[in-house]
Amino acid sequence: MRDTERASLAILEATPAILRGLVAGLPGEIVAANLDRDWSIKRIVAHMADVDDAAFASRLRRIVEEDAPQLPSIDPLARLDAMDWPSYSVGSLLDSLRDGRATSTGWLRGLPDEALQRRGRHDAAGELTASNLLHYWAYHDLAHLRGIQRMVQSVLIHETAGISETMDV
Repeated sequence: MRDTERASLAILEATPAILRGLVAGLPGEIVAANLDRDWSIKRIVAHMADVDDAAFASRLRRIVEEDAPQLPSIDPLARLDAMDWPSYSVGSLLDSLRDGRATSTGWLRGLPDEALQRRGRHDAAGELTASNLLHYWAYHDLAHLRGIQRMVQSVLIHETAGISETMDV
């Protein structure tokens, strides 16, 4: 595995624990609040748990195991709405992500290096390698972790009495 592939895999392995650390202790009102264009922290966690297999792990398996598979787009928002995510607890969503991710990263660690160079064709993104998708998966995780961090900051900033504008900690 190349350095950036190892880095991507490390990010994928770390994300469930990082995510749990960020959100598990937050009050339910903060986790459920729409803090960014109808997105809540809980909705992001549900999205991450949902697309973990549908958008990433299953596509990677197909690229590695099939010859030049066609990879159809999914509608992540429609999937999210169909899964009735509000009925799940944040803990169960985090558990689902953790368990699925452990399976996926264990499988990825066992792949020979040449497997990551296999190709598939996504109907919107075009031709891509398993390595491209691995990198995007880690990028996706980081984007959502950053979004959640910003959401929490947006709640906390109101209680800083202006300190954030004057202190450089």
